[in-house]
Amino acid sequence: MGIATGDQAIFIKKSVFEQIGGYPDQPLMEDVELCKRLKRIARPACLKSKVTTSARRWQQHGTWRTIFLMWHLRFDYWRGVSPNVLKQRYYKQ
Repeated sequence: MGIATGDQAIFIKKSVFEQIGGYPDQPLMEDVELCKRLKRIARPACLKSKVTTSARRWQQHGTWRTIFLMWHLRFDYWRGVSPNVLKQRYYKQ
């Protein structure tokens, strides 16, 4: 879908980063918003290289519960729910 989230790496040229207004100032879904802005300029390139990220949430809450929460939050963000409301739900888990 061309949307990277917190457990993935996003590489952007400085000039493009500045062109899209920098990193969104919001408490949650800032990575999704950043990717939405980037998609207006060009399609993302997906690399085969791997990065190491924290598995803490997945380990604490379980795979299916975490997947459900993340997709529910993304859907609500797409529907226009405030990132502040989504942050409360994210950290309530």
